[in-house]
Amino acid sequence: MKLTEKQIKDIAEELLCGFNVYINKKTKETNALPDPNGLYYDGESWDHEFEKMDAEWENYIVVTPMHSNESYRIMEAFIDEVEDPELSTELTHRLNYQRPFANFKAVVESSEYRQKWFDFRQAKWEEYVREELNIDDIEIE
Repeated sequence: MKLTEKQIKDIAEELLCGFNVYINKKTKETNALPDPNGLYYDGESWDHEFEKMDAEWENYIVVTPMHSNESYRIMEAFIDEVEDPELSTELTHRLNYQRPFANFKAVVESSEYRQKWFDFRQAKWEEYVREELNIDDIEIE
């Protein structure tokens, strides 16, 4: 089974939103659904989707969002890309505050590095998707 680069990008975006992505091994169709044990799962809203998928998809794999420690490392890696020493220092400090994700986001998204952050983060999530798919021997076109 081969997935396209567009599918990799789309899967990464769904994972960034906190969804699990189910990939049908036969059709390459994807379905983004919340973690049934997670915060955003509302049985009434999603049970039908899970039942439909289980009934129609014989064989699928699940790609789950990366753990928070991996996301944290992405923020640390981004700081190494920041050429502005003041911003770099501020972002480093923010990672040491309570709620490092929210604090990092508040600073970087109000900076001139906002788009660079989005692009960097997206690229790292796409790498993550490729690695996860590689574990399941899924090829990328």
